[in-house]
Amino acid sequence: MTRTVLVEVFDHDADPPRLDQLSRHLLRELRELGLQTVREPVRAPAGTKAGSAVTISTLAVALAGTPTCKAFVTGVFGWLGPRRGGLKISCGDRSVELSAATPGERQELLEWLLRCDGETWEQDRDGRGD
Repeated sequence: MTRTVLVEVFDHDADPPRLDQLSRHLLRELRELGLQTVREPVRAPAGTKAGSAVTISTLAVALAGTPTCKAFVTGVFGWLGPRRGGLKISCGDRSVELSAATPGERQELLEWLLRCDGETWEQDRDGRGD
């Protein structure tokens, strides 16, 4: 089963051009891992300094089974390692925000991605649900 996850780069101190640069870098890294990844342009929020002239991106990543999910998790956490800010990963109507993770959290994210059609990552982590 192929599912698509959306990945948004965030850094509260970065302006839209910097966020665009960061998302382009992540896009290259994920493609180097062999993942099918495309940019989905999104207008910068109203009221930001650069306003309507700058677009930032959401990356759409196709995940088809365990090998691509593992490559995605590896790529995401490799990319996050030296950076401030983080990523919002969405699958369907569920999402999680990450800025760093322990090896255990990486495994939890992988498991969540493999079943992302019905459970939140938080339900998976604490076993109770929200």
